[in-house]
Amino acid sequence: MKRVLTLLVIVITSSVFAQRKYYNQAVNSCSDKSSEGLINKCIKNSYLLNYDFTTDKENVISTKKIKKPIVLIAAATWSAPCFGQVPALNAMVEKYHEKVEFVMIFWDKKGKIKRFQDKLDKRVVLVPARAQDKVEKGNLDISGFVHKLDYPTAYLIDKNKKFVDVKRGAATPSKSLSWDQVNATNTKELETFINQVIN
Repeated sequence: MKRVLTLLVIVITSSVFAQRKYYNQAVNSCSDKSSEGLINKCIKNSYLLNYDFTTDKENVISTKKIKKPIVLIAAATWSAPCFGQVPALNAMVEKYHEKVEFVMIFWDKKGKIKRFQDKLDKRVVLVPARAQDKVEKGNLDISGFVHKLDYPTAYLIDKNKKFVDVKRGAATPSKSLSWDQVNATNTKELETFINQVIN
């Protein structure tokens, strides 16, 4: 009887995992090449495998060990919208850091992210590209996590490691938008985005 139960548990567990699609596989095999198709048909409802990210402080953070929802942001120091969302991101970290882990992966190498290090809340985990990471036009591979969208892109991952939503872009100051308006817009959008996983 014990063997039958063990076999039954293995079969059920295997069938549950067989039905799951995992993020990298979903992204790399996605037949829809548009950004919206990639997000809606392939990324959403996929699951995060374990990634060991090496931070700017040379620590390794394993996504497997994070037990709360994750906001994973792909950024580049040369992207004005990435820098434009910093005040809003800091406000969200201040408000939600106990409920959500904030991780920012960079197109740039460690030496180039100082501008972000100086401006971002210290509770945001910064992951610069390393020599072995693939950083190419239209493709970023940081510690095995593949990113094929623009900058910034925020991935919302629930505590069960399921991709719930993806947010692309951020407002930046212009002739028609002041810094106050930009911060208000970015804060509202980020908060609405994050609230999908807040219990």
